[in-house]
Amino acid sequence: MHHVARGICVLACGFGYLFSGDAQAQQHSDWQQAVANPHYQIDYRERANGILELRANTVVDARLGSFLHLLEDVDRISTWLARAEKATVIAQPDAHTHVVHTVFSGFFLVARRDMVTRSVWQQDPISHIVTIKVENANDDYKVPPHGVRMTALAAEWQLQPNEDGSITILYQGYADPAGALLKAVARSAALEALKKTLARLPAALENYQRPYPGIAEP
Repeated sequence: MHHVARGICVLACGFGYLFSGDAQAQQHSDWQQAVANPHYQIDYRERANGILELRANTVVDARLGSFLHLLEDVDRISTWLARAEKATVIAQPDAHTHVVHTVFSGFFLVARRDMVTRSVWQQDPISHIVTIKVENANDDYKVPPHGVRMTALAAEWQLQPNEDGSITILYQGYADPAGALLKAVARSAALEALKKTLARLPAALENYQRPYPGIAEP
């Protein structure tokens, strides 16, 4: 992933909002640049199964723990995650793992959607890089659907500390939106939502500048 000039998961995956995915997956096609500005960069490609995959990076003035605090504050998810209607933490098996049910509002040509995801974070003790992996948890937690249920998804976030005190946030992922939806509509909705989310992140993170249990700040 590229590094851009200064300018997200527990929740960060879902149709038209943040298509989520495995950062190591699929080398079958070349990435195409969708957005590159002084604040963030977004690339995309189509996976072998036709599902859109996105990757992005941005640099923000924040602690490593700030991002985790933001993700856990589900009551405020709609203020920064585009199209997110509500989210509920339904399980926390351990200090590093959260299971969340997220609902995304519908709009023109797109029905309401939801997902049940498990996110697990870990931190490298040497580099201090924090990795957050997100996967489908629908089969393990029987949550009634609140729209079209998305289950084919995965994601990876990396939070990298910089010498100037900022952090670089790297994201890569995919999610099958499920249901009957034109590919062009899905791509447009996903890119637009990711742009809005990345643009909102710096201001959102300002409210969480405090230590996070278990995270070592460099």
